[in-house]
Amino acid sequence: MTLTTRNLLAAAIATLTSTGLQAETFVLEELVVTAQKREQSLQDVPVSVNVVGGDTIKETGLGDLEDLSAQVPNLVINQSPQNLSIYIRGLGSRDNQGFEQSVGLFVDGVYAGRSKQFQAPLMDLASVEVLRGPQGTLFGKNTIAGAMTVTSAQPTDELEASFRAGFEPRYDSYSVEGVVSGPLTESLSGRLAVQQNESGGYLENPVLGTDEPDTLSTAARATLRWEPSADLEVLAKYEWGRADGAGRNYRLDKVGPWLPMYQQAFAGFDPGDDERRYTDVAERGNTNSDNFTLTVNYQIGEYELTSITGYSGYRFDEVVDGDQSPLNALLMPQAQDFDQWSQEVRIASPLGESFDFIAGLYMQTSDYDLQRGLHTNLSAYQALNPSLAVVPASGAVSDFNQTTDSYALFGSMSWHLNEIWHLTAGLRYTIEEKQAQRDMVYTGFNTNLPLAAVYDPMAAPAGPLPFNEFMLAVGGMQAAGIYEHELDGDRRAENVSPSLKLQYDVSASVMLYASVSQAFKSGGFNAIGNVGDDPGEYGSTPESFDFDEEEALAFELGGKTTLMDGAANVNFAIFRTNYDDLQVSSFQGDVFRVGNAAQAVSQGVEIDGTVRLSETLFLNASVAYLDAYYSKYENAPCTSPQTLVMPVGCSQDLTDRELANAPEWTGNLSLDQEFSLGDGLLLRAHLNVAYVSEQYLALDLDEATLEEAHTTVNGRLALAGSDGGWELALLGKNLTDEEVRSWSNDPFLVAGAYFSYYNAPRTLELQFSLAY
Repeated sequence: MTLTTRNLLAAAIATLTSTGLQAETFVLEELVVTAQKREQSLQDVPVSVNVVGGDTIKETGLGDLEDLSAQVPNLVINQSPQNLSIYIRGLGSRDNQGFEQSVGLFVDGVYAGRSKQFQAPLMDLASVEVLRGPQGTLFGKNTIAGAMTVTSAQPTDELEASFRAGFEPRYDSYSVEGVVSGPLTESLSGRLAVQQNESGGYLENPVLGTDEPDTLSTAARATLRWEPSADLEVLAKYEWGRADGAGRNYRLDKVGPWLPMYQQAFAGFDPGDDERRYTDVAERGNTNSDNFTLTVNYQIGEYELTSITGYSGYRFDEVVDGDQSPLNALLMPQAQDFDQWSQEVRIASPLGESFDFIAGLYMQTSDYDLQRGLHTNLSAYQALNPSLAVVPASGAVSDFNQTTDSYALFGSMSWHLNEIWHLTAGLRYTIEEKQAQRDMVYTGFNTNLPLAAVYDPMAAPAGPLPFNEFMLAVGGMQAAGIYEHELDGDRRAENVSPSLKLQYDVSASVMLYASVSQAFKSGGFNAIGNVGDDPGEYGSTPESFDFDEEEALAFELGGKTTLMDGAANVNFAIFRTNYDDLQVSSFQGDVFRVGNAAQAVSQGVEIDGTVRLSETLFLNASVAYLDAYYSKYENAPCTSPQTLVMPVGCSQDLTDRELANAPEWTGNLSLDQEFSLGDGLLLRAHLNVAYVSEQYLALDLDEATLEEAHTTVNGRLALAGSDGGWELALLGKNLTDEEVRSWSNDPFLVAGAYFSYYNAPRTLELQFSLAY
């Protein structure tokens, strides 16, 4: 961490804990959260939780989940070639479609284990809550590293309407959102939200003459609330989304010894130009998603019965330039089809007694299909080996299907020993069953036709060598580590995960807590392997088709404090989590290797708080220290340079080394001020500074993927009517124009080269909004 950043964070914490402003205090509004499946004040919840409100999401221009990373310490969300991955305290799911998220994402109570289930998760929201650490006893599905709960804005009892539009001229981007809400009958109210975003792309591709990534997304959400009596509430929500994209936000940033090869493919190739990417394939991606949720809340005396029925599905197809370069070497199309049904029923007792409880039943079934193509033209790599020039272009198509049935009983009981001591015990019992099949067959290049229909297996040799085109094509695929295979498997897991919390209310303004909990995430199957699992049948090292469960044991000490007569609060957490059999996936030049690391530890400290300096001036600050490392990982995958030294059977020992995507320090500081200009005008100002220390971006901890520490600055200046009817704002993101990588690895078969995903450069957006 730089000296300037240390001083900034130290000053923020000193301000939050100072009592020098008590001569005139301004009480903070109470922040209500649902972290424990009840509406409670944030300061009363014995959990490390951060909340981002719906107004903050709108005003700061948070467009997707990745933007939340800068708002919450120890939260990393990034885009990778296969997935959107969420990490809390250094732990999360790696880059493999066979993985579900270790951080549970819940949208209006419905679990989303795959990032494409909800196309517009930040549209028209009430709040986003980030719960750090295992949360298994109150959620029916995977929360071994934490949980994110997204709550949509609900229908209102009075007519409301709003419209917001934004335009960013540098990259020809725009966004529009409209909301209307209000009563339809005496007992029925509704809300409709629609949104469209388009971006022209911030990386020029001179090979294709395009700016990328060029994206267009559209979403709509309709919600109905029916309240026929004071005891019954029924909420029905349907959400539709579509996202289309051309190109991606990665580029080759290191070319090693292969610059002449790339320049031969495209004469204008310049690895030093950080505003360009050079891919020869017109990459595209299209997603259509549908989600339906039916929530019933029924008051039975003093008890509340809740039922949440959810359907979530999406269809996704894309084409990717697998060599990430102007070489016509690797084409990777894929198509995904996913459907999920879930049902949760829980009952909550009234508060205020010596005992209270929440108990629930969760059931989920899902079906996932993935068709993936690997089409190779190895002759493009003849600079690596001239003999590759005779290898005909060919391909392989893999079909993967997985069905999952999950059942869980979960509950939590609190015993209030007296007014200051509270003991809470929780338990979750889980049964999860999975069945999967994966096969891979050789095909022609960029087609699903069998290879034998493209090249005659019985044809005469194609040249002086005793091999015909069919045999050369098969040999080329196997040289690239791609083998025909057919696999199937099934898994059944049972688990009991307990938790225990002790809460001590020191005073009306200070609460301390201690907790210990176990958590579990079921095993599964490798969706994107290129080799079978039988030893001796493949020239390449066999790959395991399945991977085992992972488990965690977590300890946490924390506190919630209210200071300065309610004008400030400071919360902290000290934590340690021990992970066994951590699920890992790493791209190794030609294949994704999947398995279980032996052991890992995540430990550290988190501090956050808010102080109201005046009636209209607010300071928010947070800082987190993280020490996340492998306590035992002796057979980790090798880096690209290590593989060059030992091409076959290479492994490395990462014991006591840090985890990827686990920066040691993260911090956030923001100021919000509102000024009255008279004549019914207000001036609003927002400034946010976020710091992230260095971190590795690849599991193998290749030094080329070490991202440097960086500080990003965002700001917003708005002129508004004092009646809240209109607002004109200028929003700036990444104002210092930092170049930040979010993911990095080595490309297909080209050791010494690296490609990386890059966040957007500086943008300035003009926003206009109306509200009724």
